[in-house]
Amino acid sequence: MMDVTIVIPTKNGGELFNKVLDAIENQKTEYSYEVICVDSGSTDQTKEYVKKHNYSLYEIAPEEFGHGKTRNFGASKGTGEFIIFITQDALPVNDMWLQNFITAMKQDKEIAGGFGRHLPYPDCNLLDKRDITAHFDGFGKENTVVTLADKPRYLVDEGYRHFLAFYSDNNSCMRRDIWEKYPYDDVDFAEDQIWARKMIERGYKKLYCNDAMVYHSHNYSLKSYYGRYYDEYKSLYVLHGYRMTRTLKEMRREMVRQILRDVAHIVRNYPVKKWLYWSYYAFRRDRYRYKAGYLAGMYHLLPESVQEYLDRHKSQQYKQIHGNRKRTDKSKLDKEFWKWVFLNPDLYASKPDPQSSVDVKLDDSTFDSRNDVCGFYNFVMKGEKTPFSKEDYLAYKEDAITVNWVIPEMGPGSGGHINIFRFVTNLYRMGLRHRIYIMDPVRLTTDQMARDFMEKYFDFHYPDIEIHVNAWEMKFAHATIATSWQTAYCVRDFDNTISKFYFVQDFEPYFYAMGSEYVFAENTYKLGFRGITAGDWLKDKLHEEYGMQTDSFGFSYDNEIYKPVEKRDDVKRVFFYARPVTPRRDFELGLMALTKLAEYIPDVEVVFAGWDVSQYKIDFNYQNLGIVDVAKLSDIYGQCDVCLVLSNTNLSLLPLEVMASNSVAMCSKGANSSWLVNEENSIMVDFDPDVIAETLAYYLNHPHELATIREKGKVFANATSWEQEAKKVKAAIEKGVYEDEKNISAGR
Repeated sequence: MMDVTIVIPTKNGGELFNKVLDAIENQKTEYSYEVICVDSGSTDQTKEYVKKHNYSLYEIAPEEFGHGKTRNFGASKGTGEFIIFITQDALPVNDMWLQNFITAMKQDKEIAGGFGRHLPYPDCNLLDKRDITAHFDGFGKENTVVTLADKPRYLVDEGYRHFLAFYSDNNSCMRRDIWEKYPYDDVDFAEDQIWARKMIERGYKKLYCNDAMVYHSHNYSLKSYYGRYYDEYKSLYVLHGYRMTRTLKEMRREMVRQILRDVAHIVRNYPVKKWLYWSYYAFRRDRYRYKAGYLAGMYHLLPESVQEYLDRHKSQQYKQIHGNRKRTDKSKLDKEFWKWVFLNPDLYASKPDPQSSVDVKLDDSTFDSRNDVCGFYNFVMKGEKTPFSKEDYLAYKEDAITVNWVIPEMGPGSGGHINIFRFVTNLYRMGLRHRIYIMDPVRLTTDQMARDFMEKYFDFHYPDIEIHVNAWEMKFAHATIATSWQTAYCVRDFDNTISKFYFVQDFEPYFYAMGSEYVFAENTYKLGFRGITAGDWLKDKLHEEYGMQTDSFGFSYDNEIYKPVEKRDDVKRVFFYARPVTPRRDFELGLMALTKLAEYIPDVEVVFAGWDVSQYKIDFNYQNLGIVDVAKLSDIYGQCDVCLVLSNTNLSLLPLEVMASNSVAMCSKGANSSWLVNEENSIMVDFDPDVIAETLAYYLNHPHELATIREKGKVFANATSWEQEAKKVKAAIEKGVYEDEKNISAGR
């Protein structure tokens, strides 16, 4: 019995296929493996290449080929504990491809299957090279194991379903015992993603193996893009309920935007002599993509005769499987199709979509498609406590103060996490010891993955600071600190510590409507922790309303990134921190104020950053920067006369970063802002769009008054220091540990 069976469906693979077989033969691995090729009618040297390498060859008639059933047939002929599927044009990048793939699969027996990274071939065209790279970058740059962790979200979020179910058997691996229970479906397309979705829904885990790379890309002819996109988007709807666009108007608008983005990419990356050809290429490619995506998304709403017409005329998979057979009913199909087109292509788009929420009911009883509210929020209920250990206390009480930080899982550049890690590192330099525990992570499933992620995205290079992904296995510490309302419940059940603290950066109940989650978050302020808050607004609020013992720290800024920048033109320009997905940042209010401002000053330019606002109707001159690299922010702020920073909850660091960059912050009035900024170093306004517009217009037309505030803002920002604020946090921790240690008794 072999460790691995490698299955390759073949047909006219050419010299590239021979290189693939050479690369497989030259693998350096401890695992035994066999190669099984299933050929469906090659007329070139493909079969000779297989025989030359002494690999197993099985032949089937071309009409017997099916993406799922042919791979099943090949797998059935082998004995490997693991089955690797690759295609005849997927070339392993190095001689560790096989070793890396199987080693990653063996780390967890619950991994049903995995797929490896694709790299574009060196001769891949510029647009496909960008798209392939970006697609696999979206899964990360380290091996990652995922599972279905959020069932309610899975039922309603097509993007989440697509992320979990994406799988490519151009370069994949699965366990034989799983395949024997759940072989591929006999389908024309997307057999790999259908299988992966079933595995995820049955509770198995899926691997993304960044270390098992293959070269795989195509320089398709322009005409072939239409059929490929048609099949791709048709399968995305069937699998995830995804529709690229729903009306002709939307399709045309998005197509034009994509063409403009692609042309800009070409201009940035190609020499001038290639601009014309590749711009034409982009125009044709994007036109095919959006037309095919529109039709494929409407497919399920169309008459059967129109569906058949589209499949026969557009689908590449249909032609591969059924061939280019003459159609005796061609005139009837054409008549039905053009009748539909001329009557109204959007007619069906306006009707209820029978699958607007894709059916995720399963045929396996292991997955319950109902919303599991109690399971999702089970951490709120009191769980098994980790008791106080007098032995641990006596063993470690004389050591340097050790702190357990319990944090939620982070994404790249998360602002709240940046602040937590900033204090961890400053306190580390002051002599405190630290452990970081991540509560219930989904993507970062090992300690090393978490460390690598923090090093990459947060520049966190502290080998002496422990990082763990299981917060429910914390060790004794002098202080244990919750950093969000969810983590507070974990800390509640952990008593093997002297003091419990709550690092509060905002009033989290305000993140929700007045409902259950508001209550869950609010109740954490009643757990008896000592509060360490960002600013005095939170300090006073939590003390006065919930009786917490509270200390506070202030804000500063990264003076390596934010430096004074001279404005390079005379354009009246306003920056707006626009986060429509974050209600407390008042996007709608700010947009209304800026629209009014444009009536007062028609040539004003607004710079939006923080989120892509291309989907919003904006009738004035603006730049849409989306999410911006932090290194570019200082210059962006410095080129703006005023930066509008609205917040209905605690203020962020942004006003100080703006001041340090030689611009002026305009902030909303209230105790949640005045603890940090004031009328001297900023412009303070009410939550009223007319007042904001009038105030902006006044200061843009009175630059000398603006200059006075700008100078005072720079002085204020320069007087702040993260080290100074870290000393306050250190003092709060030491005070809490000292006071709580007096209450320790053997019976605690």
